Amino acid sequence: MSEFKDKSVIVSGSSSGIGEVIAITYASKGANVTLCGRDSQRLQDAAEKCKKAAEAAGYNIKTVEAAGDITDSRVQEEIIQKTVEAFGKLDILVVNHGLVLSSESSLDECTEENFDLTMNTNLKSALFLIKKAVQHLEKTRGSIVCVSSIHAKLSCFYMLSYNLSKVAMDHMVRCLSLQLGPKGIRINTVNPTWVHTQIARDPGSEVTGKIEIAGKLILSETPLKDQVSYPEEQVDVILFLTSNAARMINGETIVVDGGLVNKGHPCNFLSLLRTLKET
Repeated sequence: MSEFKDKSVIVSGSSSGIGEVIAITYASKGANVTLCGRDSQRLQDAAEKCKKAAEAAGYNIKTVEAAGDITDSRVQEEIIQKTVEAFGKLDILVVNHGLVLSSESSLDECTEENFDLTMNTNLKSALFLIKKAVQHLEKTRGSIVCVSSIHAKLSCFYMLSYNLSKVAMDHMVRCLSLQLGPKGIRINTVNPTWVHTQIARDPGSEVTGKIEIAGKLILSETPLKDQVSYPEEQVDVILFLTSNAARMINGETIVVDGGLVNKGHPCNFLSLLRTLKET
């Protein structure tokens, strides 16, 4: 029997991409899942996928869909409240939501508006969602995983606001591990490389071509050859970090990138940026 059976899990940013796969995977292990995102229809679709995955694995689960802008404190409260009311508790919080503005490449293109939007979405809302969840996670000796990025580990000239937000997230987690550990709550981050999400695998997607180009360039620089990261590989690490097997892991940043970060910032990323802009 799965150790996640009857666990109560919140996954923010779960209407698509990595977040959707995280939610579906927990559901397939028997967990009750709260899905969060801006698009209510996508959330409903993702919730149906969760139920089907659970049913296929022999579980009967519950789902909650919490639609709204997660930078809004009232939406954060609603996410926590709906979860506890529906499932009776909270065991796991996966902070997966985030924003990257592709139009921002350098300091010249960084505006106060973009900076505030990125920081509010990627950092501030994460912190205060965690704060609101703590009282419930303390009761279950629960765990938190924040989805960061290899951009927290690499210095590069583009996506300045995004990079800063992820560096701050990693240090936030280290600081919070000192405060939450005594409460029995573990908190860690996963730092993914470029992930080949479902939208990139959709032949009808208008961004498919760009993602394929990006994947080839990144693959050429990744020490672990012939390996492009898919959401499932990130999800495996997230599930491990929220499992009993990781009971002594707290305040860590786990890089899941095939060794790419160990090369520093590969020059091909400069080609990647130019190529994507020109495509």
